[in-house]
Amino acid sequence: MKEISKNLLDKKYFIFDIDGTLVDSMGMWNLIDQAAVISASGKFVSEEEIKMVRDAVLYSEDNLGGNIYDLFYAEMIQRYNLNLSVEEYKKLRLDYARHLSVNEVDFKPGAGEFLLMIHLLGKKIGIATTTTKAQLETYSTESVKMKDKVKINKVANAIVTCEDVTFKKPHPEAYNKVVELLGAKKRECVVFEDSLAGVMAAKEAGLEVVAVYDPSAANEQEYIAQLVDYQVESFDELIKVLELDDMQSGLNF
Repeated sequence: MKEISKNLLDKKYFIFDIDGTLVDSMGMWNLIDQAAVISASGKFVSEEEIKMVRDAVLYSEDNLGGNIYDLFYAEMIQRYNLNLSVEEYKKLRLDYARHLSVNEVDFKPGAGEFLLMIHLLGKKIGIATTTTKAQLETYSTESVKMKDKVKINKVANAIVTCEDVTFKKPHPEAYNKVVELLGAKKRECVVFEDSLAGVMAAKEAGLEVVAVYDPSAANEQEYIAQLVDYQVESFDELIKVLELDDMQSGLNF
């Protein structure tokens, strides 16, 4: 693994995952499904158990193609004996998701500032995420804590969401596609990811990767460290290493 230096700013293209990387939202999804299961069944289920089920479905190599979210919803219905269709389960969790996305979720420390900084520095920005276009729109235009800092969908020059790909991370399709949309050479790019699946996808695409720590990936850190080019605890740390502190102080976040 290499040590991050100001040379990272020589890259022309900065590519980001969303949930867990730029946005502090990974715990939110477990809370949403916990609330949905309790509401539908009256039985308590822990956030840890929800995460275990989510990871097993979303990161299974057997489920890289197709609608992985519908597969996850179906698994939740079966596992917890919910008397619901997939569509009914989706509708149940939608209100919880919208409330948290609009009122509670925020950028991870320094992430909004860093995104705006590299935009102002003239770097091209790519987004490669397994979230939906609708969720990205909510983060960008409706989130009380995020929308007035920087609108992700406005500063991005190319966006690839789960609707744009056949195969999900850890398959490299999303990263290959965003590089193509940016018109970039891979050596000109750097990727920011938080999860092992995301890191695997970016490395399989032949890209340099900065791992940004997220508690949801705490158990994956040993494997992530073996794959990535750089690691940071936060974007605040990255801003200091890249000596962008003066620029940060002028953003008034």
